[in-house]
Amino acid sequence: MLQKTWISVLLLILCCCPTPGYSAAVAEKVFADYADALLQIKVLEHASGAKSAIGSGFLLAEPQLVVTNYHVVSEAVLFPQKYQLEFLAQNQQKGKLEIVAVDVVNDLALLKTDYRPAKSFQLQQQVPAQGAEVYSLGNPHDLGLIVVPGTYNGLQKHSFYPRIHFTGAINSGMSGGPAVNAAGEVIGVNVASGGNGLGFLVPAAALQQLLNKHPVTDLKQDIQQQLISNQQQMFQQILQADWQLKSFGPATVPDEIVPFIRCWGTSNVEKDKDDVKRVNAFCNQPEEIFLSSEFSTGRIEMQFEWIQAKDLHPLQFFRRYQQSINQMNADNSAGEDDVTAFSCQNQLVTPVQGQHAKAVFCLRAYRNYPQLFDVAYISASLDHQQQGVISHFTLAGVDQKMALQFSRKFIGAVVWQS
Repeated sequence: MLQKTWISVLLLILCCCPTPGYSAAVAEKVFADYADALLQIKVLEHASGAKSAIGSGFLLAEPQLVVTNYHVVSEAVLFPQKYQLEFLAQNQQKGKLEIVAVDVVNDLALLKTDYRPAKSFQLQQQVPAQGAEVYSLGNPHDLGLIVVPGTYNGLQKHSFYPRIHFTGAINSGMSGGPAVNAAGEVIGVNVASGGNGLGFLVPAAALQQLLNKHPVTDLKQDIQQQLISNQQQMFQQILQADWQLKSFGPATVPDEIVPFIRCWGTSNVEKDKDDVKRVNAFCNQPEEIFLSSEFSTGRIEMQFEWIQAKDLHPLQFFRRYQQSINQMNADNSAGEDDVTAFSCQNQLVTPVQGQHAKAVFCLRAYRNYPQLFDVAYISASLDHQQQGVISHFTLAGVDQKMALQFSRKFIGAVVWQS
């Protein structure tokens, strides 16, 4: 009886698990059915007529719009007088594209076209089952459109932004292409690769939200509102959280205060010959919002360093201490055309415990999004000649009110214990 039961279970597994031949057949059918609705997206410079960027896209049946990633078409959004968009279909048809809406937080863009293939894509209305077969379509490295089979593994853990974990190779040039189920229904949009057969997709639900709000009359104003709304949602969770603290040498510092901020640490305590002991802790929300090739926002980072000398002269210790302080800078990329120079205030901080610290609080404004700022804060304890604690944070793309509220909570969490 037991043997028959195991045989029945084995047959059930064999029947339910798709074989490599089955997967290849489904991929071939999906490609054959929807090949003409898969597009290569080209960003062309007006002056030279040459390609500035390429990516993938796909045409929806309803509404009849082309979907791609925002980062594929960002140059045409920011500099419409310099760049234009064009598509090339598998059947060699080509034509112009017009941007009607973008979602920079989820890296999506909707484009208008007159092109009408025989069959276009539709969105899947239900979330796939864990382990379901998924097929990513795109144009990697400008080599032509391909189908990559993979597996749906649910939403990425410890992420503020909803991203589908896709086990499959998403390569450069496939950005903006669709990931579909066996019926050809779109479950997500290719957005990033983690290497080693690991990819990430924007869920179809995020695309549906963008479809519900198009068209947009002022793209730059809408982008600013998206950034403001996103940072308000993120910092509301951070500020309302009961921050977990951990011992850090002679002080306490924040740990993993919310699920999407992760922490790591390192030290040189095992190196007996070093005349200065260094213990470092890092916490961050590493997912950036792409605005342009030179400008990103959305990051949060906290850094802490405990430095303790063994037998250094106080002046020697101070030089080492100063070097550590100077190494901490703003963490997101931005150029002079994107942000102003930092404006900083220095102050002497005296916590309840009576320990003194020198603090520097800096702001720089976003030129095209005037309600948003980057913030850099650094504090260094002063009352000890052979040890000190440095605390630092950077916030990218916040308003001044949120920046001040976060600063107060951060300063209150860094406490000298001894």
